[in-house]
Amino acid sequence: MLAVAFTALTANAQDEGGFYGNKFFDNCYIGLNGGIASGTTHNPIFKNVNWNAGLRLGKYFSPIFGFGIEGNIYFNNRHGAYVNPQGGHNLSGGNAIHYSNVGFFATINLMNAISQYPGEPRKFEISFVPGFSWGHNFGNDPVPEGTKMNTLNNKVAFDFAYNFGKFQEWQLYLEPSLNYCIAGVDHENDDKSNKIVKYNINNSFLQLNLGLVYKFKTSNGAHNFMLVEACDPMELDDLNAAVNDLRAKDSINAQTIENLQKEVQDLQDALNECNAKPVAAPVLEPNLPAVFYQVNKADITAAQQQNVQIAADVLKNHPTYRVQVKGYASPEGPHDNNNSLGIRRANAVKDMLIKKFGIAADRIDAEGCGETDQLFETYEFNRCAMMFLKK
Repeated sequence: MLAVAFTALTANAQDEGGFYGNKFFDNCYIGLNGGIASGTTHNPIFKNVNWNAGLRLGKYFSPIFGFGIEGNIYFNNRHGAYVNPQGGHNLSGGNAIHYSNVGFFATINLMNAISQYPGEPRKFEISFVPGFSWGHNFGNDPVPEGTKMNTLNNKVAFDFAYNFGKFQEWQLYLEPSLNYCIAGVDHENDDKSNKIVKYNINNSFLQLNLGLVYKFKTSNGAHNFMLVEACDPMELDDLNAAVNDLRAKDSINAQTIENLQKEVQDLQDALNECNAKPVAAPVLEPNLPAVFYQVNKADITAAQQQNVQIAADVLKNHPTYRVQVKGYASPEGPHDNNNSLGIRRANAVKDMLIKKFGIAADRIDAEGCGETDQLFETYEFNRCAMMFLKK
């Protein structure tokens, strides 16, 4: 009941005080120990000692309180609490192991209980170690009368510990203890008086053990508890303000990104719509001087040859350009003659570009366009050949 109470109190204190590294499998340890034991009374302590060795497993729930299990075996069985305490007899038989003692214990770190835990184990520590165990005698008949074969033991001990290692992961401890046989069953006499729990110094033994413990690595990266450092409230306020500012900026940026994405989508839709429309054929407009003719003539006069030369110069300066020549006639005279006259006027320009100015024939297109009075307001100007540049 005390162990449960200590566990609850220290676990609660840990939540409030703040320690890193107390998950379920944190702060566990394993250790080996060994030493000597001898009856407390009716026996010279250092004359008839019993050698023992044992294994210890445990866990610390807080820097103050821990809990564990341990077992020890005893290799000879001289006078002690687990033998007839008044007679000093040995159990008969040749067993290598004459006695076992297995039980549980609590660890109360007195240094951390009195003074605040410094964040790592101190080099030297003292702990109070109470526990209960079940003991059993091994032996062959005849067994001395009054010898208790199975006993309930209560240990009262102190651990004087030295912590060492790079991460304080090792602990060497010396443990003197007083072990009471508080209940048991006699070999020959199984009356109720032997089953009553009672403390009698005559039914006890002293023990001195030396042990070595290894503390496993915890989830905090160390091998022991670490203190949670308290934060400055003003620093927390500043951090919260910075977080809120970033969240606000993130919201603004998200809205900006959304607007830009919508704008991109609108532009993409407009481009798709534009691409879906049929492409209109380019309208050619005259961009070179026209060549004008006399009535019912297709000859190029000397005055008009300079306009043809302008076209030739442009074609020479721009090898990728082509020229289209369209010949027209005014509406006087027969219709068929006007159509023929338009063709002859266009071909006259083409021939001059080829023969006089050396322009390749495949760069010149010539066609007759018949009669018209729509090109120029001056009626006579409609007797012409128009030139259009093309790439």
